[in-house]
Amino acid sequence: MSSEIPATELSVVLFLTADPDRTAAFYRDVFALPLAAERHDGRQTHYAGRVGSLYFTIQSAADIGEPPERGHDSLQLCFTTPDMGAFLKHLDRLGVKPLHSPRRFERTTFVTLLDPDRRHLRVMTPWEAGGAAEGD
Repeated sequence: MSSEIPATELSVVLFLTADPDRTAAFYRDVFALPLAAERHDGRQTHYAGRVGSLYFTIQSAADIGEPPERGHDSLQLCFTTPDMGAFLKHLDRLGVKPLHSPRRFERTTFVTLLDPDRRHLRVMTPWEAGGAAEGD
């Protein structure tokens, strides 16, 4: 990838589910993933942990917010950009429109895109210091 593209690092794998407890138990039991329960910001309990360089998280689909017309994918890839403004200018040059303006979520800011097959992708700023996902 060109170094001028300001979002090149895959940082988060996010599974959306109707039953985070059951899904997290499966991934802990079958793959020994280090998933810890978290509950904050008025959301339901979700599970998260590092898997190599990725932050792996399982959360309730209900916590994502207002769904688009076809509903949210059960798996979302989240890329990190060090500069949201530069990334948005890059999208504008390509004629790609985010689904919404930048939004705060916990200790990051993100936008959501649709790929050509209508899969949802998040692009987010690095997590601010002091959180479980610090460094993402």
